[in-house]
Amino acid sequence: MPESVSETPTKRKLVAEPSADRLSSGNGELTDHTELISDRDVHKTCYLIKPKKVKRNHPFISLDQSIPETDSHIAHRWKLYTETIATVQANIERILNDLDQSTLQRVWKYVTSTQDYDDVAYPQLPVGLVLAGANISNHARLFTNMSKYIEERECQKVATVVVTLRDASNLRDVLRKIIDQLVGHRKSDDDDGITAPINTAAQSDQTDKRLSYDLDLLVVWLLKHESVQKIVVIVQDADGSEGNLLPEVIRMLFLYRNRLPFVLLLGIATTLPIFNTKIPKRTMRMIDFEVLDVLRTDDGLTRLLDEIVLSSSTQLLLGPSLFRSLLKRYNNHTKNLETFTLAFQHANMAHFFANPLSTMLAPPPTIAQSKNHIVALRTLPSFKSYIDDMMSKEDCDIEQIRKLLTDPTSLVSFVGSCQKQFYEFISRQSTALKLLDVLQDASSIYRSTTVKRTRAEFYADAITGKLKDSPLVREIILFITKMSASTIDNLARLIDQQFDKGSVIRMMKDSWNIGATSGKGSHSKLISNISKSIRDFLDANLNPYTDIVFHELFVFDAVSLCENVFAPKFRSTIEKALMQPSYYLGQPSETPGFERPFISVAHTLYRESGLLINIYDYWTAFHQTLAGNNDTETTDNGSSIAPNEGLNDSDLIASTASQSTFSESQTLALFYKAMSELKYLGFLKETSGKRGGNKATVAVLQKMVWDGL
Repeated sequence: MPESVSETPTKRKLVAEPSADRLSSGNGELTDHTELISDRDVHKTCYLIKPKKVKRNHPFISLDQSIPETDSHIAHRWKLYTETIATVQANIERILNDLDQSTLQRVWKYVTSTQDYDDVAYPQLPVGLVLAGANISNHARLFTNMSKYIEERECQKVATVVVTLRDASNLRDVLRKIIDQLVGHRKSDDDDGITAPINTAAQSDQTDKRLSYDLDLLVVWLLKHESVQKIVVIVQDADGSEGNLLPEVIRMLFLYRNRLPFVLLLGIATTLPIFNTKIPKRTMRMIDFEVLDVLRTDDGLTRLLDEIVLSSSTQLLLGPSLFRSLLKRYNNHTKNLETFTLAFQHANMAHFFANPLSTMLAPPPTIAQSKNHIVALRTLPSFKSYIDDMMSKEDCDIEQIRKLLTDPTSLVSFVGSCQKQFYEFISRQSTALKLLDVLQDASSIYRSTTVKRTRAEFYADAITGKLKDSPLVREIILFITKMSASTIDNLARLIDQQFDKGSVIRMMKDSWNIGATSGKGSHSKLISNISKSIRDFLDANLNPYTDIVFHELFVFDAVSLCENVFAPKFRSTIEKALMQPSYYLGQPSETPGFERPFISVAHTLYRESGLLINIYDYWTAFHQTLAGNNDTETTDNGSSIAPNEGLNDSDLIASTASQSTFSESQTLALFYKAMSELKYLGFLKETSGKRGGNKATVAVLQKMVWDGL
């Protein structure tokens, strides 16, 4: 409490505070700093100071009280984050687009190879079946890029349309979407779908009375756009349609085949046998289809690892525990590169937001030499271990240690040298993982009997130093000792393909002098030289990241901060919101005037019921619960009063909010609304049951979810 508002309420003069504009008394009245407290305010012993709101141009805040940050430090953290994430997003977009290039080229070649629509000898509708995989979250970006790619290559010769059947209830909606995207959006005049007037120069006073889903509109549009030679209709979710919607779309496009140059591309998330069961035979006779498979192998994840995670320009390295969690989720659940990249971006955001020392990631460190940051750097475990190791040596440099512990400039300079070691560590790890990949490709064992491990599977063990003495490395070294002359030549060829000229591996390969000697003894010596050089290289480069001082600044491994984001637990959140609505509404349940949501009331009764819930009993309990607050109160002399009678204005407002009066029909409507919401959330489903020994059935609700499961 400020000095101007002390325990003695007899003080009459307020001392101006520079951090506040006005003072708010206990009853909500605002008082200026220099205003005298009147006699009626003497009894007020508490005043609330409302400081000025500081406008910030970034969402970052000061987090750790042990490291107080200035506004410039927080703004610098935000700047580093935006610069880092912009580079990461650009690289991710480039890699994903490159991975789709082969698929897009195949689709483009298929579209351009289809014959003209006026060819009598080609009566069928050309259809391309794009097997896009089971991960439907990737389909939107894939088919959008497909549409752009085709239009860019053909330059006004091809018009593309992307539609989704799940958003269309019938054939009219699908045709209307196709026409709207090509001709332009038209607002209907009535429910019959008659189009609005066509505002053209030649027909400004005429009105087109054709329906908005009539494909004759496209015929007129095509006559005006003579450069358009093909109309590509891309159906993003072909196997997700219900009923005969997709066959009807195919039939309608087939009927206009001789007037409109349609080419249909169907995105399939399942397999061809499953898709064939949804298409009638008479529809299959209308189409001439070609299968276009979208191959997404682990090469995409390897490229992300090489060009983003282990890139020379990276500012942050994913820790082993966090990467194992992401890789497990990728292999077992998503198989989606977009989801993996989003998780990597979230890890960057969490590191910059939650770590005040993340400003040291800027090359070179640009953080001001504030006392708080310097003290925080010296308390990091890696720095303490480094000082202890230095002190344990007999020839330790006492003067250097004293500078690190007392001189801020020396410490910041030492952080810069540690950052250079971090970049060298990333480069060595990337080279070692690529070499192991090449050795697996050269080995006939990994091509026939053993499943090849990817670099992503090596990553976590490599940066922790466990891969150095792993059985895999021992097996590869044993394979090298048994290589034949042809295998050595194959290994040399793969090294030339995967590594640039002048790299460490190419220089090591040149030192082997392959082909310079002949004979059994020379071959054994060559094998010994190769195995020794590869073993020494792996031992020198597969070191743990914990050997780097200040690795806490460069490695992010907080799985607990990300696991709820990567795999959110929706059920526990929903149950908590229903059982404790005040937690999310930001208002304590004991606050006067607090009114629980009606779905929360229904959920409370739901938890108190058994497996089967009689609807009438449920309604009765719900009605009594809501009506319990509306009962009239009785005075001591027996007279009844309304619940809000005898209250002042402020109490009346709170009472009205908490004791809203509903009629029986209104309560019934609220009950149906709450029931529908619970069914939508999956808590209930309607069923029928028998009452006692009677054969008559009664409507009941079956409980689907129990708390705590």
